[in-house]
Amino acid sequence: MFTRTRNAGSFFRTQLHTVIFINVLSLSLVAGALYSSFVDDYKDNLVSVTRSKASLIASASRSAILFHDKDAATEVLSSLQDHQATRFAQIFDADNQLFATFRRQGAAIDVLRTELNEGFFFVQNNLYLLQDISMDGERIGSILISADTRSLDDQRVRYASTVSVVLFFSLLIAYILNWRMQSVLTAPLRELVNLIGYVAKNGVYDKRLQVTKKDEIGALSHGVNNMLDTIQTHERQLKDNSNRLESMVQELFDRAHYDALTNLPNRHLLTERLSRAIEASKRTNKPAALLFLDLDRFKVINDSLGHPLGDRVLIAVAERLKTVVRRSDSISRWGGDEFVLLLENVAGEEAIQGIARNIIQELMAPFVLDGYQLHVSTCIGIATYPKDGEDPATLLKHADISMYRAKELGPGSFCFFKKEMLTDSVLRLTTETNVRKALEQDELFLVYQPQVCTVDGRIDGMEALSRWEHDGELISPGVFIPVIEELGLMRQFCLWVLRQTCQQNRQWQIAGLDIVRIAVNLPASFIMHPQCVTDIKSVLDETGLSAKFLEVELTEGTFMSSTSHAVSVLSALAAMGIRIAIDDFGTGYSCMSYLRDLPITSLKIDGSFVEGLGHSQANDGIVQSIITLGHSLDLVLIAECVETEAQLETLRAMNCDVIQGYYFSKPLEASAAATYISAAIPGISRIV
Repeated sequence: MFTRTRNAGSFFRTQLHTVIFINVLSLSLVAGALYSSFVDDYKDNLVSVTRSKASLIASASRSAILFHDKDAATEVLSSLQDHQATRFAQIFDADNQLFATFRRQGAAIDVLRTELNEGFFFVQNNLYLLQDISMDGERIGSILISADTRSLDDQRVRYASTVSVVLFFSLLIAYILNWRMQSVLTAPLRELVNLIGYVAKNGVYDKRLQVTKKDEIGALSHGVNNMLDTIQTHERQLKDNSNRLESMVQELFDRAHYDALTNLPNRHLLTERLSRAIEASKRTNKPAALLFLDLDRFKVINDSLGHPLGDRVLIAVAERLKTVVRRSDSISRWGGDEFVLLLENVAGEEAIQGIARNIIQELMAPFVLDGYQLHVSTCIGIATYPKDGEDPATLLKHADISMYRAKELGPGSFCFFKKEMLTDSVLRLTTETNVRKALEQDELFLVYQPQVCTVDGRIDGMEALSRWEHDGELISPGVFIPVIEELGLMRQFCLWVLRQTCQQNRQWQIAGLDIVRIAVNLPASFIMHPQCVTDIKSVLDETGLSAKFLEVELTEGTFMSSTSHAVSVLSALAAMGIRIAIDDFGTGYSCMSYLRDLPITSLKIDGSFVEGLGHSQANDGIVQSIITLGHSLDLVLIAECVETEAQLETLRAMNCDVIQGYYFSKPLEASAAATYISAAIPGISRIV
C-alpha cells in the first residue's frame, strides 16, 4: 500500500515538475520570441527612420550638388543633429568624392564609401545606410548615414526586469493550480487512458466511459464517448464508401478504356495492348498484325434510318466480329464506323488473309433490325509488325492508309500496306483540299452526253456528267466524287448538280430547243437522306422545270441498305413525274425483287457488257437476257459506252431502245450540246 502511494506521489510530483518545466520553457520561449521581435522591430524602425531621413536629405541636397554648393549641403546635413541616434552622415558627388559631412561629437567615421554598396547593414549595433541621390532618373550622388542603437540597451534592461517578475508569478500560480487539479483529474484521466489503451489494442469502439460529472471532465468523457460513436459510424461508412469507391474506380476505368456503345476496348486501351503486343513480338519473334475496318454504306443507314438504329448496327457488327476472331485477338472500336483488330502470334500473311476473308464474309450477311433488312460490308486495311512499322502510331497510320486503298477496290475488299501508299496518302490529302476549294470556288462544271433512239435516231435525252478542271488538267470523276463522299459534302454536291442541270434544261426550253429529258446520277447517300424528296422538289420549284424532264439514275447498291426506305423515296419521286433509271445494271447485286417493287422506268446496261459484245457468246447472252427481261417489265433499255458501228448493229438486233456513247457524241459542254440538239434530224447523227 505504501509502495503504491509512494509511486502515486512520485508520479504526481513528476507530472507536476514536468508541467512546471513546460510552463517555464513555454514562457521563456514566448519571452525570447517577444524580445527577438522587439529587437527586430526596433531595428526595422531605425532603418525606416534613417531611410526617411536619407530620402529627405537627398531631396534637399540635389540643388546643392548640382551647383557645387558644399555649404548648403553641410547645412542640410546639420538637420540630423536633432536625431540622437545619428552618428555621422556624408554626401558624395556622382564620382563618389566626398561633398559634405556631418559627424556627432565623439563619433568616428569608421567606413569608406568605396567599401559599401547601396542598401543598409548592421555592424556591432551600428547601422550603415547608403542611398543614391537621383534627379530625372540620373544618379547625381549618394548619401551615407550611420546610426547607433544605444537606446536599445536601456529598453533591454527594463524588458528583462518585467519579464522576470511576470515569469516568477506565472510559475507560482501554475504550480499551485496544477497541484490542486492533479487530485481531481488523475482518476477520470486514468479511466480515459485505460479506455484509449483498450481501443488501441483491440481496434474496436464498443466500450464507453461512465459520465458522472457535469464539469469539464464530464464533458471530456462525454466528448470521448461521442467521438467513439462517430468513429464507429465512420468506420461503417468507410467500409460502404470503400465498396462504392472500388465500383466507381472500375466504372472510370471502363469509361477510360472501353467504348460506351459496344463495350469493346477503345483506342486508348488498343494503343496500350498494341504496345504490349510489340514488346511480346520482339521477345518471341512472331509477327503481329493490325486490321483497320471501315464499314461500307453505314452513313446511308445512319442518315436515312436515324442514329439509334445506326447504333444498334454497330453493336450487332461488334458481336459478329467477336465470333470470327481468336481469343488471343483484340477487337476495339476506333470511332464512328471504324473498328480495329489486333492479331498476335500470326503465322503469316495467309493466316491474316483468312481472318480478313472470314470477317468480310460474316459481315456480308444482312442484319435484320426493326423490320429492316440491312446490308453492311466492310473494307479492311492491314499493317504488320515489324515489316510495316515498329511503334503503335506508325502501325495504326499505315493500317488506316491501306484501308483507304481497300475502299478504292470496292466494298468487301482488303489490302496490305505498301510503302508507295504513303505517297498516295499525301496525294489524297492534297486532293481533298483541292476538292473543297473546287466546291467553294465553282471549279466544277457539267457536260451532257446525248442518248439516241435506235429506231428513228431522235434524241431521247441527255445525261449530265460532272467534270473538274484543276491546273489545266481534267480530273476523273472516279477520283474526286469518292473524295466528296468521304468529306461529307455529297448532299451539297448533288444539290449543285441538280440545280445546274434543271437551270440548263429550262434555259434550252426558253430558247426554243427541242425539249429533252436530262438524267442525273444520284448516289445512295443522297437518295437515303431524309430530305431527298424535299430537296429535289425545291430545286424543280426554284428553276421552274417540269418534273417529267428530269430523270434520276441510281446504282443497284442504293437498295442494299434499306429497300423499304428506297421504295418510299422513289415512289414519291415517281409520283412527282420524275423518271427512275437503274445505272450499271448487271454489275451489282442484281436482285430481281426491286425491279418488281420499285417504280423504275429504264435500265442502263453497263458499259463492260457493251464492250464485250461479239467477243463471247456468254457476254452476248447476258446482254440479250437483260434486254428481254427489261422489255418484259415494260422498261426502256439504254446501252452505255457504245463506240463502234458493230456494237450499234448488235444492240439494234437485240432490240435495245436507246444508245449512249462516243459513237454518237462525246460529252458536250452546254453550248455544244445546244448546237447538237438544234442540229439533230431523224436518222443516226454522229458527232466525232
